[in-house]
Amino acid sequence: MRRLAFLGLGTMGHGMVRNLLAAGHRVHGWNRTPSRAADLDGTDGFRRAGTPAEAAAGAEVVFACLSNDDALRDVLFEQGVLDVMDEGASFVDCGTTSLDLTAEIARRSAERGVRFVDAPVTGSKLGAEGGSLTFMVGGAEADVAALTDLFEAMGRCVVHVGTSPGAGQAAKVCLNMTQAVMLEGIVEGLVLARRLGVGLDEMLTIFENSAARSGIGGFKAPYLLRGDFTPHFRLDLMHKDLHLAAAEAARRRIPLPAARTVLSLYDQANAEGLGPEDFLATAKLLERWGRCSLRDEEG
Repeated sequence: MRRLAFLGLGTMGHGMVRNLLAAGHRVHGWNRTPSRAADLDGTDGFRRAGTPAEAAAGAEVVFACLSNDDALRDVLFEQGVLDVMDEGASFVDCGTTSLDLTAEIARRSAERGVRFVDAPVTGSKLGAEGGSLTFMVGGAEADVAALTDLFEAMGRCVVHVGTSPGAGQAAKVCLNMTQAVMLEGIVEGLVLARRLGVGLDEMLTIFENSAARSGIGGFKAPYLLRGDFTPHFRLDLMHKDLHLAAAEAARRRIPLPAARTVLSLYDQANAEGLGPEDFLATAKLLERWGRCSLRDEEG
Protein backbone atom coordinates (compact mmCIF):
# COMPACT_ATOMS: atom_id res chain seq x y z
CA MET A 1 0.00 0.00 0.00
CA ARG A 2 1.10 3.54 -0.71
CA ARG A 3 2.54 6.10 1.66
CA LEU A 4 0.10 8.98 1.85
CA ALA A 5 0.01 12.38 3.51
CA PHE A 6 -3.21 14.17 4.39
CA LEU A 7 -3.25 17.86 5.32
CA GLY A 8 -6.43 19.01 7.02
CA LEU A 9 -8.23 16.57 9.33
CA GLY A 10 -11.35 18.62 9.96
CA THR A 11 -14.99 18.03 9.07
CA MET A 12 -14.24 16.33 5.74
CA GLY A 13 -10.61 15.26 6.05
CA HIS A 14 -11.14 13.27 9.22
CA GLY A 15 -13.59 10.84 7.61
CA MET A 16 -11.58 10.66 4.40
CA VAL A 17 -8.48 9.60 6.31
CA ARG A 18 -10.41 6.94 8.19
CA ASN A 19 -11.49 5.40 4.89
CA LEU A 20 -7.96 5.48 3.50
CA LEU A 21 -6.76 3.71 6.64
CA ALA A 22 -9.57 1.16 6.34
CA ALA A 23 -8.37 0.42 2.81
CA GLY A 24 -4.96 -0.48 4.24
CA HIS A 25 -2.98 2.64 3.37
CA ARG A 26 -0.48 4.35 5.64
CA VAL A 27 -1.33 7.98 6.30
CA HIS A 28 0.93 10.67 7.73
CA GLY A 29 -1.55 13.34 8.83
CA TRP A 30 -1.42 16.96 9.92
CA ASN A 31 -4.04 19.35 11.23
CA ARG A 32 -3.64 22.95 12.30
CA THR A 33 -5.67 22.20 15.46
CA PRO A 34 -4.42 18.78 16.65
CA SER A 35 -7.27 18.24 19.09
CA ARG A 36 -9.77 18.00 16.22
CA ALA A 37 -8.26 14.70 15.12
CA ALA A 38 -7.02 13.28 18.42
CA ASP A 39 -9.06 10.09 17.99
CA LEU A 40 -6.93 9.11 14.98
CA ASP A 41 -3.86 8.75 17.21
CA GLY A 42 -3.16 5.08 17.80
CA THR A 43 -5.12 3.97 14.74
CA ASP A 44 -3.24 1.33 12.78
CA GLY A 45 -1.44 2.95 9.86
CA PHE A 46 -1.83 6.55 11.06
CA ARG A 47 1.04 8.76 12.17
CA ARG A 48 0.71 12.39 13.21
CA ALA A 49 3.09 15.04 11.89
CA GLY A 50 4.10 18.18 13.72
CA THR A 51 4.21 20.26 10.54
CA PRO A 52 2.67 19.92 7.07
CA ALA A 53 6.13 19.59 5.50
CA GLU A 54 6.95 16.72 7.86
CA ALA A 55 3.78 14.95 6.74
CA ALA A 56 4.50 15.48 3.04
CA ALA A 57 8.16 14.45 3.01
CA GLY A 58 8.54 11.08 1.30
CA ALA A 59 4.84 10.66 0.55
CA GLU A 60 3.78 9.27 -2.81
CA VAL A 61 0.52 11.22 -2.71
CA VAL A 62 -0.22 14.33 -0.66
CA PHE A 63 -3.89 15.21 -0.16
CA ALA A 64 -5.02 18.60 1.13
CA CYS A 65 -8.51 19.40 2.36
CA LEU A 66 -8.18 22.93 3.72
CA SER A 67 -10.71 25.68 4.33
CA ASN A 68 -9.68 28.43 1.91
CA ASP A 69 -7.03 29.86 -0.40
CA ASP A 70 -5.04 31.47 2.39
CA ALA A 71 -4.73 28.21 4.32
CA LEU A 72 -3.72 26.26 1.22
CA ARG A 73 -1.21 28.85 0.04
CA ASP A 74 0.37 28.98 3.51
CA VAL A 75 0.73 25.22 3.81
CA LEU A 76 1.86 24.55 0.26
CA PHE A 77 4.21 27.47 -0.34
CA GLU A 78 5.07 29.18 2.96
CA GLN A 79 5.41 26.04 5.09
CA GLY A 80 7.31 24.18 2.39
CA VAL A 81 5.08 21.26 1.42
CA LEU A 82 5.76 21.62 -2.30
CA ASP A 83 9.49 22.04 -1.65
CA VAL A 84 9.82 18.71 0.18
CA MET A 85 7.73 16.61 -2.22
CA ASP A 86 9.60 14.09 -4.35
CA GLU A 87 9.70 14.45 -8.11
CA GLY A 88 6.92 12.29 -9.55
CA ALA A 89 4.79 12.46 -6.41
CA SER A 90 1.19 13.67 -6.66
CA PHE A 91 -0.44 16.63 -4.94
CA VAL A 92 -4.24 16.42 -4.74
CA ASP A 93 -6.33 19.41 -3.66
CA CYS A 94 -9.68 18.22 -2.27
CA GLY A 95 -10.78 21.60 -0.94
CA THR A 96 -12.65 24.27 -2.87
CA THR A 97 -10.03 26.64 -4.24
CA SER A 98 -10.12 29.68 -6.51
CA LEU A 99 -9.24 29.10 -10.15
CA ASP A 100 -6.41 31.65 -9.86
CA LEU A 101 -4.68 29.79 -7.04
CA THR A 102 -5.34 26.45 -8.75
CA ALA A 103 -3.52 27.71 -11.86
CA GLU A 104 -0.60 28.87 -9.71
CA ILE A 105 -0.39 25.50 -7.96
CA ALA A 106 -0.41 23.71 -11.33
CA ARG A 107 2.42 25.90 -12.63
CA ARG A 108 4.60 25.62 -9.54
CA SER A 109 3.97 21.87 -9.24
CA ALA A 110 5.08 21.35 -12.84
CA GLU A 111 8.28 23.31 -12.14
CA ARG A 112 9.02 20.90 -9.27
CA GLY A 113 8.12 17.78 -11.27
CA VAL A 114 5.11 17.14 -9.02
CA ARG A 115 1.88 15.85 -10.54
CA PHE A 116 -1.07 18.06 -9.64
CA VAL A 117 -4.72 17.01 -9.61
CA ASP A 118 -7.59 19.14 -8.36
CA ALA A 119 -10.29 16.92 -6.87
CA PRO A 120 -12.81 18.83 -4.76
CA VAL A 121 -15.52 16.74 -3.14
CA THR A 122 -19.19 16.91 -2.29
CA GLY A 123 -21.20 14.76 0.07
CA SER A 124 -20.87 16.56 3.42
CA LYS A 125 -19.53 15.15 6.68
CA LEU A 126 -21.72 12.04 6.44
CA GLY A 127 -20.41 11.27 2.97
CA ALA A 128 -16.82 11.66 4.15
CA GLU A 129 -17.44 9.31 7.06
CA GLY A 130 -19.36 6.77 5.00
CA GLY A 131 -17.04 6.73 2.00
CA SER A 132 -19.76 7.99 -0.33
CA LEU A 133 -18.26 11.26 -1.57
CA THR A 134 -18.37 12.49 -5.14
CA PHE A 135 -15.04 13.66 -6.57
CA MET A 136 -14.88 16.29 -9.32
CA VAL A 137 -11.46 15.78 -10.85
CA GLY A 138 -9.24 17.87 -13.09
CA GLY A 139 -5.89 16.60 -14.34
CA ALA A 140 -4.02 14.57 -16.93
CA GLU A 141 -5.54 11.18 -17.76
CA ALA A 142 -2.56 9.20 -16.47
CA ASP A 143 -2.29 11.23 -13.26
CA VAL A 144 -5.99 10.75 -12.49
CA ALA A 145 -5.89 7.03 -13.33
CA ALA A 146 -3.04 6.55 -10.85
CA LEU A 147 -5.25 7.98 -8.09
CA THR A 148 -8.55 6.30 -8.89
CA ASP A 149 -8.22 3.54 -6.29
CA LEU A 150 -7.65 6.18 -3.60
CA PHE A 151 -10.67 8.19 -4.71
CA GLU A 152 -12.76 5.01 -4.69
CA ALA A 153 -11.66 4.25 -1.13
CA MET A 154 -13.22 7.56 -0.08
CA GLY A 155 -16.12 7.96 -2.49
CA ARG A 156 -18.79 6.34 -4.62
CA CYS A 157 -18.55 8.59 -7.69
CA VAL A 158 -15.47 9.91 -9.47
CA VAL A 159 -16.10 12.30 -12.37
CA HIS A 160 -13.08 13.24 -14.47
CA VAL A 161 -14.30 16.68 -15.54
CA GLY A 162 -11.37 17.55 -17.78
CA THR A 163 -7.63 17.32 -18.32
CA SER A 164 -6.92 21.01 -17.69
CA PRO A 165 -5.94 22.04 -14.16
CA GLY A 166 -8.94 23.64 -12.49
CA ALA A 167 -11.60 21.61 -14.30
CA GLY A 168 -12.69 20.00 -11.04
CA GLN A 169 -12.70 23.32 -9.20
CA ALA A 170 -14.82 24.94 -11.90
CA ALA A 171 -17.41 22.19 -11.54
CA LYS A 172 -17.38 22.45 -7.74
CA VAL A 173 -18.02 26.20 -7.75
CA CYS A 174 -20.99 25.69 -10.09
CA LEU A 175 -22.32 22.87 -7.91
CA ASN A 176 -22.15 24.78 -4.63
CA MET A 177 -23.73 27.86 -6.15
CA THR A 178 -26.59 25.70 -7.45
CA GLN A 179 -27.08 23.95 -4.10
CA ALA A 180 -27.20 27.24 -2.21
CA VAL A 181 -29.80 28.71 -4.57
CA MET A 182 -31.92 25.55 -4.46
CA LEU A 183 -31.91 25.36 -0.67
CA GLU A 184 -32.99 28.99 -0.32
CA GLY A 185 -35.91 28.35 -2.65
CA ILE A 186 -37.03 25.40 -0.56
CA VAL A 187 -36.78 27.26 2.75
CA GLU A 188 -38.59 30.29 1.35
CA GLY A 189 -41.35 27.98 0.13
CA LEU A 190 -41.68 26.54 3.63
CA VAL A 191 -41.78 29.99 5.23
CA LEU A 192 -44.59 31.08 2.93
CA ALA A 193 -46.41 27.77 3.46
CA ARG A 194 -46.22 28.24 7.22
CA ARG A 195 -47.68 31.74 7.01
CA LEU A 196 -50.47 30.51 4.70
CA GLY A 197 -51.40 27.78 7.16
CA VAL A 198 -50.04 24.82 5.20
CA GLY A 199 -48.44 22.16 7.42
CA LEU A 200 -44.72 21.66 6.97
CA ASP A 201 -44.97 17.88 6.74
CA GLU A 202 -47.65 18.22 4.09
CA MET A 203 -45.62 20.76 2.12
CA LEU A 204 -42.51 18.59 2.26
CA THR A 205 -44.53 15.59 1.07
CA ILE A 206 -45.71 17.68 -1.87
CA PHE A 207 -42.14 18.75 -2.63
CA GLU A 208 -40.97 15.13 -2.59
CA ASN A 209 -43.72 14.03 -4.97
CA SER A 210 -43.40 16.82 -7.52
CA ALA A 211 -40.82 18.47 -9.73
CA ALA A 212 -39.67 20.40 -6.64
CA ARG A 213 -38.06 17.24 -5.28
CA SER A 214 -34.32 17.64 -4.73
CA GLY A 215 -31.45 15.91 -3.01
CA ILE A 216 -30.52 19.01 -1.05
CA GLY A 217 -34.10 19.49 0.16
CA GLY A 218 -34.58 15.88 1.14
CA PHE A 219 -31.31 15.84 3.05
CA LYS A 220 -31.65 19.16 4.86
CA ALA A 221 -35.38 19.19 5.73
CA PRO A 222 -35.17 16.84 8.76
CA TYR A 223 -32.35 18.93 10.25
CA LEU A 224 -34.35 22.11 9.69
CA LEU A 225 -37.45 20.76 11.42
CA ARG A 226 -35.33 19.66 14.41
CA GLY A 227 -33.48 22.96 14.56
CA ASP A 228 -30.21 21.10 14.16
CA PHE A 229 -27.58 23.34 12.57
CA THR A 230 -24.57 21.17 13.45
CA PRO A 231 -22.21 21.76 10.53
CA HIS A 232 -22.03 19.18 7.79
CA PHE A 233 -20.78 22.01 5.59
CA ARG A 234 -20.18 25.33 7.30
CA LEU A 235 -22.04 28.46 6.28
CA ASP A 236 -18.83 30.49 6.09
CA LEU A 237 -17.39 28.00 3.60
CA MET A 238 -20.48 28.16 1.40
CA HIS A 239 -20.25 31.95 1.68
CA LYS A 240 -16.68 31.75 0.42
CA ASP A 241 -17.70 29.49 -2.47
CA LEU A 242 -20.52 31.82 -3.51
CA HIS A 243 -18.00 34.65 -3.69
CA LEU A 244 -15.79 32.45 -5.89
CA ALA A 245 -18.74 31.83 -8.21
CA ALA A 246 -19.64 35.53 -8.28
CA ALA A 247 -16.06 36.47 -9.15
CA GLU A 248 -15.91 34.02 -12.07
CA ALA A 249 -19.32 35.19 -13.32
CA ALA A 250 -18.24 38.83 -13.12
CA ARG A 251 -15.14 38.11 -15.20
CA ARG A 252 -17.41 36.73 -17.91
CA ARG A 253 -20.09 39.41 -17.49
CA ILE A 254 -22.77 36.88 -16.52
CA PRO A 255 -25.42 38.45 -14.25
CA LEU A 256 -26.63 35.36 -12.27
CA PRO A 257 -29.38 37.33 -10.47
CA ALA A 258 -30.61 34.49 -8.23
CA ALA A 259 -27.09 33.60 -7.08
CA ARG A 260 -26.27 37.24 -6.33
CA THR A 261 -29.42 37.59 -4.23
CA VAL A 262 -28.54 34.44 -2.30
CA LEU A 263 -24.99 35.73 -1.84
CA SER A 264 -26.36 38.88 -0.17
CA LEU A 265 -28.26 36.64 2.25
CA TYR A 266 -25.03 34.78 3.07
CA ASP A 267 -23.23 38.10 3.51
CA GLN A 268 -25.73 39.03 6.22
CA ALA A 269 -25.81 35.58 7.84
CA ASN A 270 -22.04 35.51 8.06
CA ALA A 271 -21.97 39.06 9.47
CA GLU A 272 -24.45 37.96 12.15
CA GLY A 273 -22.08 35.23 13.33
CA LEU A 274 -23.72 32.20 11.73
CA GLY A 275 -20.56 31.20 9.85
CA PRO A 276 -19.58 28.22 12.05
CA GLU A 277 -23.04 26.65 11.72
CA ASP A 278 -24.30 24.53 8.83
CA PHE A 279 -25.18 26.54 5.74
CA LEU A 280 -28.79 25.60 6.45
CA ALA A 281 -28.63 28.31 9.16
CA THR A 282 -29.58 30.98 6.63
CA ALA A 283 -33.09 29.70 7.46
CA LYS A 284 -32.82 31.60 10.75
CA LEU A 285 -32.88 34.89 8.85
CA LEU A 286 -35.82 33.79 6.71
CA GLU A 287 -37.77 32.72 9.80
CA ARG A 288 -37.12 36.08 11.43
CA TRP A 289 -38.16 38.02 8.36
CA GLY A 290 -41.19 35.77 7.88
CA ARG A 291 -42.15 36.04 11.55
CA CYS A 292 -42.56 32.29 11.89
CA SER A 293 -40.81 29.14 13.07
CA LEU A 294 -40.04 26.13 10.93
CA ARG A 295 -39.33 23.96 13.96
CA ASP A 296 -42.72 23.52 15.59
CA GLU A 297 -46.38 23.61 14.71
CA GLU A 298 -46.98 27.15 15.86
CA GLY A 299 -46.79 29.86 13.20
